[in-house]
Amino acid sequence: MDEAHPEQAEDASNRSRVSWLEERSADDPNRESPDPRIFGTHLPPDMLPLAVKSKQVKAVYVWRNPKDVLVSFYHFAQSCVPMETPKSFEEFFQQFLDGKVYMGSWFDHVSEYSAARNQLNIHFVQYENLLKDLRGEVVKLCSFLGQDLTDEAIDLVVESSTFKNMKTNPNANYMELLEKECYKKETMRKGVASDWKNHLTVAQNQRFDEVFKEKMKTLPLTCIWEMSQ
Repeated sequence: MDEAHPEQAEDASNRSRVSWLEERSADDPNRESPDPRIFGTHLPPDMLPLAVKSKQVKAVYVWRNPKDVLVSFYHFAQSCVPMETPKSFEEFFQQFLDGKVYMGSWFDHVSEYSAARNQLNIHFVQYENLLKDLRGEVVKLCSFLGQDLTDEAIDLVVESSTFKNMKTNPNANYMELLEKECYKKETMRKGVASDWKNHLTVAQNQRFDEVFKEKMKTLPLTCIWEMSQ
């Protein structure tokens, strides 16, 4: 929502405005920042700070169909220097299904947050819906966060949040990490849905569907597997 207050976002990168809970330390400057503060995380719900539940801190959970997560994660792992580079897509495919990747199982992560929806003050955002109706999703997010923005301010948020603009915005595309050699190549690739169809074989897709059906049979969330580009 920084676009509603552009003077606060000017010349500030995503990494400086939104720090990761996993990277926090005792001397974290964000400890002294005024509210509202924004943090990002990949942590499962049982590893969140206790205050997230006790104080009903507002949490926004962005999730995406896992086949596209697999493909995106594969390419990210090839770029991110601290991560082990996948030997092949086939091997990474099996590691993903087994939950033997960074931050563990996608299936467990989504299931655990879904199960915790009555304990946490949480708003679920589906990535594919951001592609279909970005403005509509921004309006919903404003309502959840208690932000009464003008139509003009919402338009600014939407325009700045498109994949095309974020990929070319030095404050949003993490190019400084490429320059610091934390990444081997640009990490913002396509920003589309259904790219999994260009990577998974028929057999892999069938195997994935079997695993998804077994692991997510009680999940109340519905995946969007295909979208026209």
